[in-house]
Amino acid sequence: MDRQEFAARTQALRQRLYRTAYLYLGREADALEAVDEAVYQALRSLGQLRQEAYFETWLTRILINECKEILRQRGRQAPYDQAAAEAIPAPAEEDHSDLYAALGVLEEKYRLPVVMYYWEGFKTREIASLLRLPEGTVKSRLRTARIQLRDTLKGACFA
Repeated sequence: MDRQEFAARTQALRQRLYRTAYLYLGREADALEAVDEAVYQALRSLGQLRQEAYFETWLTRILINECKEILRQRGRQAPYDQAAAEAIPAPAEEDHSDLYAALGVLEEKYRLPVVMYYWEGFKTREIASLLRLPEGTVKSRLRTARIQLRDTLKGACFA
């Protein structure tokens, strides 16, 4: 893969990478920094990419590592910010602020697989590879997250 193809493919993925970083970190500035740093790191190590078919997965793994590094530097997990969650553009004209609020309440270990599976379209096998977890653990976390989201959203609908 040459630099022009890298630039084109990276540009096509920027929105998805930003959404993933934002939901992981909870702050716009941190998410933008994570995406920029991940793209830079990917460009520097482009020669290590063995199969171009896995470019998206490879770049996402670099992004997740960068997000973890930012959280380590911060020294704590990002607090949930209601206004910031509502600022993420919804995929349709419907109001999804309750869903974003419920996602913000989830622990990181449940939130990231949900975002990757439902928003980004990754398969459980790919998520397991990216997060370096057994596939059964990813499935279990998705199930737990769905239950927690259902309970949280059920409470929000009747409050």
